[in-house]
Amino acid sequence: MSGPVPTERIRNVLVVGHTGTGKSTLVEALLHSVRGGSPPDARATVDSEPEERERGHSLSLAVVSFEVDGYRINLLDAPGGAEALGDVHPALLAADTALFVIDATVGLQPQHEELWRLCEVHGLPRVVFCNKFDLERADAGAVLDDLRARYGRPMAAVHLPFRHPSGIGIVDVLHGDAIEMSTAPRARGDGEKVREPIPDDQTDAAADARDALVEAVVENDDDLLERYLDGQQPTTAELAEVFAHGIAQGGFFPVLWGSATLGIGVDLLLQFLIEECPSPAEAPHPLPHDGPTAAVVVKTYSDQFVGRINVLRLLSGELRVDDRLVDRRTGETRRLHHLFSLCGREQTPTGRVVAGDLVAVSKLDDVCTGDVLAADGFEPAVDVPVAPSGFHRVMLQPGSVADDDKLTAALQRLVQEDPSIRVELDPAAGTRVIAFQGPSHVEVSVARLVRRAGVEVEVVPAPIDYRSTIRSAAAGVGRHVKQSGGHGQFGVVHLEIGPAAPGSGLEFTDAIVGGVVPGQYIGSVEKGVRAAMTEGPLGGFPVVDVAVRLVDGKHHSVDSSDAAFQMAGILAFREAVARADPVLLEPVARVTVVVPEDVVGALLSDLSARRGRILGTGAVGPGRSQVEACVPEAELVDLPADLRALTSGRAELSLAYDHHDEVPEAVARRVLEELVTS
Repeated sequence: MSGPVPTERIRNVLVVGHTGTGKSTLVEALLHSVRGGSPPDARATVDSEPEERERGHSLSLAVVSFEVDGYRINLLDAPGGAEALGDVHPALLAADTALFVIDATVGLQPQHEELWRLCEVHGLPRVVFCNKFDLERADAGAVLDDLRARYGRPMAAVHLPFRHPSGIGIVDVLHGDAIEMSTAPRARGDGEKVREPIPDDQTDAAADARDALVEAVVENDDDLLERYLDGQQPTTAELAEVFAHGIAQGGFFPVLWGSATLGIGVDLLLQFLIEECPSPAEAPHPLPHDGPTAAVVVKTYSDQFVGRINVLRLLSGELRVDDRLVDRRTGETRRLHHLFSLCGREQTPTGRVVAGDLVAVSKLDDVCTGDVLAADGFEPAVDVPVAPSGFHRVMLQPGSVADDDKLTAALQRLVQEDPSIRVELDPAAGTRVIAFQGPSHVEVSVARLVRRAGVEVEVVPAPIDYRSTIRSAAAGVGRHVKQSGGHGQFGVVHLEIGPAAPGSGLEFTDAIVGGVVPGQYIGSVEKGVRAAMTEGPLGGFPVVDVAVRLVDGKHHSVDSSDAAFQMAGILAFREAVARADPVLLEPVARVTVVVPEDVVGALLSDLSARRGRILGTGAVGPGRSQVEACVPEAELVDLPADLRALTSGRAELSLAYDHHDEVPEAVARRVLEELVTS
């Protein structure tokens, strides 16, 4: 077993992009360019789960690690679907560079904007690879113009593609030469990479590209910029010196080209990642590498042979087999028995890991994605990026009693793997509500549950948490009298009720004078009132926010009992509530939406049509606006899908419960009618 590669020679690259851009194919091509052999299956290494093979695209984060020329490359292949971004958030802390893959036949797509924003927030350097240039529809100029229009001047072409009679060529803009490659099926990869002079018909385009590149690079060095503004052109060597620093600091974003399917430009991309992209020692980082050992869990998944596997990014210190670390979330000490490197699901044991590297660990029960593991006594200040909780709520109902325990255990494992899933359990009602990112997220997650746990599961929409309250004061009398010989039951209760403050629940007051209801039965009456509140007069929805005064009553020295006064309390409350103008309440969410500024008007109209109350709007960045509103939960079921359609997937949505509010009379009537007919 060879020793670990030094931190300075590690490259951690998060590969991101819209679904269908060829991310996984590119990862396979990069791996194949090092390992050689037969042309790879397009997604054999990274898309290993049945659900991924069935759908033909990645659904979860995959790690592909390999070594080349004394460097260690860790590629994190991220899913690109809007509902599968839960894995991307913690992976932002695992990577030192984000590689954006763009389909050159399409250009920028909706998920690129959200992913770019996430990288911007977390200060992650970015490199762009325009894929599929072997296809006739690919348009280098249009894609580059789109990139610059969206992200500004720091977007600079490092390579410039062109077509020649036998295939594709790439101009190396920095060094001023060209490489021609064949697109023949047998000629995969960049071959010998023989560099030639730039073809005559490409010299003007190459000169323009170099001017743009020089302008982007010199901005990252004050001395170079000053001389450039004075009319001195920097040399290639001077540009190369500043190049890597500029990328690491996010000063500019290099653009490269190629075809992952044919392997064209792949070797050049790998060389660029090694030579120009930051190592963990150079990238922005939350902890000094020479400090005590600390690691963050960036991915958790289940392997059918090994069991639970956690993927760690070692933030500082070093790690050896059988080291003990403390999980800062639980306080539990964990012994790391097995350390191994991952190449998809292929596992290679390792004995020691240095700061900045990625490593997988097996059999760490209850250790979840986002957990920070650290040396005893060390409490690292690490802000782990966390995916927002889902807002597509459903209920999962097991097919049998035996399936229920299996489903509970399988759900627990699923949440540990995917923190964007939230489970809400109500033991009293026997319900299990799960919040996902959207319908596709539900479909994939349930398929995994069924496959792994061998259970039957029915997916049904989660019920709306309707409640009821009263708008006026009223009184009620409850008589529970049964005296037909022997030990009877006797309890009479007079209640006065009225509205209470929102959120107060029940305000119960004992106003009895003269002991007409003995003190030992006051609690019984309150218990009866609370029982009656669980099922109100409107559709059986619970009653909330009521002030109740016990003002009078009667008792019997022999026949009165706790049970009798509980029942009297129930009857009195029911009578009073029916007279107190009961009204239905619905949950209202506080909705925050960030969208391109050109769709704000349409969004405001949409939210208003959902009975929403707009709280405010404002700019939150170049070309983007934020809208806040309170919207009834019943109107939010299709909001995520409608937002994706309205903004082509460029919206950010978050919501949280805000309060309960009265349901308009017409809507309440419809809700209650549907309840009767269902």
